Amino acid sequence: MNNAKKRDRKIAITDEAISKVPVIEYKSIPSSQYRIINELAKEALIISKEDNDNNEVAITYRMSSLSEMKEDERTKVMGVALGDEHSVDPEEDTVSYHLLNSTADCIVIIVHNHPSLSKISLADVRYLLQYHSLKMIVAVTNYGNITYLVKSEKYNRESAINLYDKCVDMYNDADDLKGYQDAAENFLDNCHSSGLIYDDR
Repeated sequence: MNNAKKRDRKIAITDEAISKVPVIEYKSIPSSQYRIINELAKEALIISKEDNDNNEVAITYRMSSLSEMKEDERTKVMGVALGDEHSVDPEEDTVSYHLLNSTADCIVIIVHNHPSLSKISLADVRYLLQYHSLKMIVAVTNYGNITYLVKSEKYNRESAINLYDKCVDMYNDADDLKGYQDAAENFLDNCHSSGLIYDDR
């Protein structure tokens, strides 16, 4: 998929946006993770602001490992990948690559800095479907808003891939911003039929 298709301008992250990231009761996720995800979403915004010129950032972690560790030990089981203005690849980070390819129950938290596009992109969907280890994708915008896509107990990978392929065709046929948005929105509007849960906060 071509991530280079034009988007709106990059949004600078503010301290206010970081402070307003909500604590969410994520569906199909243990309650022990709610506060951890909130802290890591804020951390992703801080890293983007201070170390990556407000560009995209991805934090990957394994739920069971991180909840058992002290905060100063978390870097051992948490990967951080720095992207550019339009995309980020978690696998470019060694720890993230290892987690995605050898563990279970991983969560990826991604900073997206272009609110004009769907908060969960088709590139995010591809990651979620590609890895059996990946339970959920959380997208936090530079305004501090959260959306997420999670595999429920009813998740059907084959059905999800079929829907994804149709939406990628829509995306590739599109020639303007609304068309790109519609392709991603089509997946999010219909993914419940494949046992995926989408929520926008």
